[in-house]
Parts: sequence; C-alpha cells; structure tokens
Amino acid sequence: MRISEVYFPETIAETLELLRANPELQLVAGGTEIVGSQPTRSIALERQVASIVKIKELRKTVRTEQFLELGSCTTLTGLRTLASGTLPEPLYDVIGGIANHGVRNIATLGGNLCCKNRFMDLWPVLACLDAQIELRSAAGARWAGLSHLCGEDGSPSFPPATLMARIRIPLFSYNFIFVRSLGGNALPGPHTATFACMANLGRDKIEDFRLIFAGTKAFRLKEHEMAVDGRRRGMKGREMQSLVDYYTDAFSSQSWYDQRLFASLAQEAFERLCS
Repeated sequence: MRISEVYFPETIAETLELLRANPELQLVAGGTEIVGSQPTRSIALERQVASIVKIKELRKTVRTEQFLELGSCTTLTGLRTLASGTLPEPLYDVIGGIANHGVRNIATLGGNLCCKNRFMDLWPVLACLDAQIELRSAAGARWAGLSHLCGEDGSPSFPPATLMARIRIPLFSYNFIFVRSLGGNALPGPHTATFACMANLGRDKIEDFRLIFAGTKAFRLKEHEMAVDGRRRGMKGREMQSLVDYYTDAFSSQSWYDQRLFASLAQEAFERLCS
C-alpha cells in the first residue's frame, strides 16, 4: 500500500509554496473525481496531496454589475443556494443535473473545471459564457479564458504546479440557450458529454453565437461561429441545413463520440435557433 503525505495549507501563499517545492503535488478539494475514478473501495492518492477546501480565499463570492466572481472551492450546492437571479442562465439547471445532492454538497466548481481526464458538465457551458479563470503559480497570477484548459488535440490540458483560484463569469445574458447532457448523471465516463449552444436573437438576425460539445475531448469551431453571426433569424431550408451539415461534417473527424448523436443535437439546436 502506498502511503501519502497530506498537507493542509491555510492560505493560497502556503499552497503555492508547496507547489513550488513539489510540482507533482495533487490538489484536492471535494475529492469526488478521485473517489469516482477508483475501481475499488480503497482510495489511492498521489504520494503528496494538499487539501485546499478550507482556504477562505477560495470560497469567496463577489458580484458586480459586470460579472460574478467565484472562488474555486465553492461547492456546487453553494452555487445553487446563491440568491435568486445571481447565477447566469442556464447554470442553475445544469448544476442541478450533476450527480446527486450528496455529491453536489462536496464537489467544487474548480474540481469540475480542472478534471484531467475529461471535460465535466460545466466546462462547455461556462466556455459559452466566456468565463475567465485566475491561475496562480510561483511565477505569479494571470487571467485566462477557459479555452486555456483545452489542448491543441481537444484534450484537457491544465498547466503544472498551478492553482485555479477564481472563476469570473460575465453577467451577459443570452435569449437563446440550448443545453443537453448525454449519458445520465451517474459517474462520468466515455458516454457522457454536454452539448451547449447559445446566442442572442434580435428581431431579424442571430448574434453572439456559440456552440461547444465536450466530453473526453472538446469540439468548437470558433471561427465558424463568427460566420453564423449576422445570419437571418428565420432562415429555413438549404441555408439552415448548410449550417447543420458544416458542423456535422467537421465533427466527422472526431472519434471520441457517436457522430449520429452529435448530428441529432446539432439539427435540433439549429432548428430551434432558426424557428
């Protein structure tokens, strides 16, 4: 049996010093990902672990006129118990579909976004919302978009020896939101994924279009999103179908998920968008 050395830092500064001295240190908050991925009831940890869940700086919530800022150790239940109207749509419902109440009581926002093996439910939704993350390391602090956590091949990519401290979500509302979670709300696996499509529909055109599909990998055509902006809201027939076909054809090069399911979701999303 491997014996792990567990640290309990009380501040972000202490955590960063531990990471500087031990770049392979495993940061743990709720620990639901670790427990859920274990094949047996005996939980195996890395040789060196730091529990950060009680660091007060990582549990703060701040709301301004422009954004909602959340500490990375805010629990999912904590998010859902914020005052009504605080969470941008559709986060309240998406969080409610994750696992069960017991898991949401201990699972954290940062843990959901920092999973090394896959993209969890909140990543594509927050990416559509243009959320920013604060990353801290011995070299300093910096803000980056969520796309920073996605490698060139579409796989999760989290910078080593780094702590995600805060998540900043712009308070920019969309009047078209289409989000579907696939694979049920049990333990995440190769068949679980989240499809998110958002836009603002004016009187006669589509604006601020976003479409992201993520599971074991992430799929987004950011340049093509700009090509959708400005299209007629009520387009039908070939014009609408050309958008569906473009996304479906582009996804055909992906092998990590059932292409028929993606095509079905893309068809429904664009039909609703153009109705």
